Amino acid sequence: MKIIAVEDYWPEYGTIVVRDTWGEEPVVETDLPLLGEHDLDAQPGGTIAKAGAGWLQASSRDGRHRVHLEAHHTAPPLDDGWDDVVETPYHCGTGAVYLTSVMSSDLYAGTPLRLGAPGLYRVCVSCRRTPPEIPGFQASEGDLWRLRFWPAALEPPRWLARSRPAVRPASTGWRTCLGLPGQEVLYAVQLAAATGHATEDRIAAAYQPWSSSSGDWNSPIDDDLSGFAAQLGVPAPATRPHLLPLLTAAGLLTTETVNGATRYHLAPDPPRAEQVLSLPADQVAMIRRRDDRERHTCFAADLAALAVWSPGGTVTATPEQLTDRLLATAEDIRDTIRYGVERGLLSIPENATFTAEPRPLRQPEAGRPGHTAQ
Repeated sequence: MKIIAVEDYWPEYGTIVVRDTWGEEPVVETDLPLLGEHDLDAQPGGTIAKAGAGWLQASSRDGRHRVHLEAHHTAPPLDDGWDDVVETPYHCGTGAVYLTSVMSSDLYAGTPLRLGAPGLYRVCVSCRRTPPEIPGFQASEGDLWRLRFWPAALEPPRWLARSRPAVRPASTGWRTCLGLPGQEVLYAVQLAAATGHATEDRIAAAYQPWSSSSGDWNSPIDDDLSGFAAQLGVPAPATRPHLLPLLTAAGLLTTETVNGATRYHLAPDPPRAEQVLSLPADQVAMIRRRDDRERHTCFAADLAALAVWSPGGTVTATPEQLTDRLLATAEDIRDTIRYGVERGLLSIPENATFTAEPRPLRQPEAGRPGHTAQ
């Protein structure tokens, strides 16, 4: 067994990337369709990870991660005790892989991992998750990812462990109404509550801007939320601290007073925005479309990966027969197939459950054999 360990990996766009070494033509080509890194208009990484000809993408959160790549001669033991686990085929055209990033083709750290002869491999992607780092409260060593490769005959992907359901919980619509500042404050409450009591001081200390356009805790809010505030009977928020009363009035937060201090908690069952606010019909429709997208996008990428690696690029098993392979309910599989067809990612040919749909052809990126530009 050979191992390459990178203990300080910072992914771009929430995606961990492994690719074949390059600089020369692949020794082994493949006639399997839709295995290019950008052949499908699917979310990178799916719910856990997906792979193709010379590439692998894993879905991660922002922040520091530890990534271990391992080469095995035969199938290693199953990963028990990990939060998320998926096995997928990987076609290696050069016999070696390396850890890199979304926007770069450079070696991230260390040296390439030699797998063996070029050809078809299987890779088990496992993740052990750790609490996020909270400035001023705790340091995080980062999630641990283990990617184990070994030579294997073609078998479609199989999901072996999930830390959360394949289809995400329904969106409440508040992100559309309250924008980025509201989501940032809710996340700060969640982080502060994880360290103890979520008082306003602790929430302020846990606050983390999500983008370069976000301000600090006391900076002005650009969005005009006065109309929503009036409906909820609270003052219009001017800064992020002023969002706490609005979020409480909306039913997204609950409060308790202990020794004169107000503590905030995320509501366990928050209402949908259209149940609390009077919204235009077109905005309600937009909220429901966004809800559909957020719930099904990642799992639809899993279904597309399953189709690509299935015989003939077609899945003929019923949703009931796929529940064990996908670790998902038949109802969620049906709903996501419907979403994938509407999105143009999947199609349902005659005598098949679904198949993957290619995205339009593009020209290969200069200087990168087999690599296509987004």
